Amino acid sequence: MDDTPGTLLLLRHGESVYNASSTFTGLLDVELTRAGERQVGVAAQLIREAGLRPDLLIRSPMLRAIRTADLLIEDLRLAGVPTQTTWRLSERDYGCLTGVSKKEARARYGEEAFFAWRRTMHGRPPAASPEQLATWSSPAPLGDVGPLHAGVGESLHDVVERVTPLWQELRERLTRGSCLFVVSHGNTLRALCAAMIGLSDHETERLNIPAGHPLVFHVDANGQVHPRKGVYLDHTAAQTAAAQVAAEGGT
Repeated sequence: MDDTPGTLLLLRHGESVYNASSTFTGLLDVELTRAGERQVGVAAQLIREAGLRPDLLIRSPMLRAIRTADLLIEDLRLAGVPTQTTWRLSERDYGCLTGVSKKEARARYGEEAFFAWRRTMHGRPPAASPEQLATWSSPAPLGDVGPLHAGVGESLHDVVERVTPLWQELRERLTRGSCLFVVSHGNTLRALCAAMIGLSDHETERLNIPAGHPLVFHVDANGQVHPRKGVYLDHTAAQTAAAQVAAEGGT
């Protein structure tokens, strides 16, 4: 067995147009902002300086994640690196919160429901109404999201369950010393961290992963993840950005 630890780099997509307006996006497809594209450029520079090159890049099928991955591939000259797209990395389905601003959601549903649906492990937003569905300009992503249906609603625990089989596949590669990049979404990456590390519900609720900040873990030959909370390639900037996410009510 190879004793060289595997490296797992997690990257939340750059800022999207809905991130910029503090709107719940879920399974709606939206573009990156110019600021989001610049974030990916900064992330690529940090990755380059760290000397990391993936054996495989795994991404969400959603437009904002695909665009982020494409920019990363271009900036780091990764054209020859295999790329895998999986529905398991799609963003969490926000149900009735989809397409609603965080400010409006708080006013409409109250602070208690907002927190429970947004941050707790088992809080699941109710399904979107037919009237809400009719207002969505992009009711489904361009990529294959498997059995997911926009507007049904998922809890974070639901997302943990769908990413756990993927983590088992990644873990097997990592124990053999592979370097893997995962480009996905805030909630999906929170769920992946919970599956990887066995975070408690409270720890998962408090975890915020900011857009465009590479987070690195190492996985030994026994499948143990080190360090437990990972290391941001720019710790100071990432912590500031994570605090901003928390102040807005979370990812």
